Amino acid sequence: MNECVDMDDFIQFVKNELGEGIWIPLHKNLNKDDNSEDGSLYSCLVSPEETDRAMDGYGWDLLPGEGGPSILSSGSTNIWYEPNCSKFMPLVIHRQFHGTREPYREILQELVLYLELYHDSSNCKYIVDDENGIEIDVIKYSEKETLIRKSFLNAFMSARQMNLLLYFENSRHKKGNDRLSDEHINESVVSYTRFWDSSYVKGFDTFTRVLGKKLYLCIPRTEENCSPFKSVKDYESFIIEGDAHDNKVYSSNPSLLADYFGKNQGALHYLTPVYFDKGVLQKYFGSSTKYEVQDSSIYKHGYWRLRFDNNSSDHICVFLGDLGRYLPHSEQVYWKSFNLPPEDREMSGTYFKRSIMGDFAPAESPDLVFKSEFERFQSQWLKLMGWPLFLPLTVADEHCFKTLHSLTKNEQSEFDSQVLSLVKITIDSINVKRIKDNISIEENGSIKILSEYLKEGGVEFDINSYLGGLQGIRSSGVAHRRGSKYDKTIKRLGIDDSELIEAFNRILVQMSEMRREIDKVFLNTNVSSETIT
Repeated sequence: MNECVDMDDFIQFVKNELGEGIWIPLHKNLNKDDNSEDGSLYSCLVSPEETDRAMDGYGWDLLPGEGGPSILSSGSTNIWYEPNCSKFMPLVIHRQFHGTREPYREILQELVLYLELYHDSSNCKYIVDDENGIEIDVIKYSEKETLIRKSFLNAFMSARQMNLLLYFENSRHKKGNDRLSDEHINESVVSYTRFWDSSYVKGFDTFTRVLGKKLYLCIPRTEENCSPFKSVKDYESFIIEGDAHDNKVYSSNPSLLADYFGKNQGALHYLTPVYFDKGVLQKYFGSSTKYEVQDSSIYKHGYWRLRFDNNSSDHICVFLGDLGRYLPHSEQVYWKSFNLPPEDREMSGTYFKRSIMGDFAPAESPDLVFKSEFERFQSQWLKLMGWPLFLPLTVADEHCFKTLHSLTKNEQSEFDSQVLSLVKITIDSINVKRIKDNISIEENGSIKILSEYLKEGGVEFDINSYLGGLQGIRSSGVAHRRGSKYDKTIKRLGIDDSELIEAFNRILVQMSEMRREIDKVFLNTNVSSETIT
């Protein structure tokens, strides 16, 4: 007799594949479109005390839809509530409403709550974030099947101390009347029966059916087993001595490092500086909704915060122990790819004073200086004048300020994007309407209007020339195709394509100088009440 007709292939699938991969089917429809096969998979949890009894039989101990809470009674007075009216716990509950509403399948809520899953209903899945905020699909479902990630189910089974039963039932229809004797198999992890009978599908004569269950035992209840995530953190090693060719690395595991209180004497100190290429920050600048880079710190919202030195001109500095303590391992791996040897490098004076000496120290890097002073200036101007000199950015443009930074590479694309952001923050945000309320001017250009207003107030900085040059860079090169006009503009401003990092820093420094003079003239002097509108 043909092996496929007798369903040996399905039995081998059950023994060798069912529940053995990353994903375990909690339910699955096995029906074929040509009606040659029909069947399904189902699942439940069972206590260790009931497991042997369950494996003695072949049938399903729990049907879809069964196993919910119920009121039970014995006699006329003895009545009680059962949260689960079966000895078996369903993981997927098929809910039906007597044909009045569409049926659907529901995941056991206890499982969802224990694993802290979020129901992404629009994408038909349950998800969770790891320690670094990386989204993990835990349960995926459709009308045909519901799958759960095995490592997460194992964690729940360990915590609950219950075993898993995977039920299977499949019928294959055939033409002809060949039949064999019924078969009953009881093995340690698989019990099933195989039998033959007359087909109930038009066009076929007989069918072969396999019905049974497969057992998976829970692992012991330990802190590590009860979590789908690793309880022991991994740590990367980073370069702490030498140059690019000959160097020495050391683990960032804080428990192995020395401190000022006698811990791990003779070991490398927690505050050993480790250096990185500034390109490491591109990932964070490029995802402003997830990350925020500030003066001496970087955040992943809701997950981690790292203290670091971003006040040096050509590198980033982080203490070895902070890398291990505050960064998830996956993030450490990312940072390691930008690791630089310490040769000829040192932390900035600002970070040394802040982190080692415990003193206040202002920012050094031109981008951090500009952002810090600009925010303070905006607040002071609004408080004194009653209106903002530069309009607040819209929500859609707030990222321009958050991600404004000194260039990490001598790349034209990064230069263009930062010039565009700076122009949006300043030139595009000039409060023309309120300025015109304070001076009589026939000019229409926002730069000329601002220049005239500030000049009348006593500002000597050549605002028209400086902001006009910045606008020229944006207009002739960043926002449009480059041509001779752009080349003339950058030549006039002394910008060399091979020194874009230095060029943008000079732009930021000039912007800060302009702001300081405005501050000095308008905000640090007595302003009459007539000036405030």
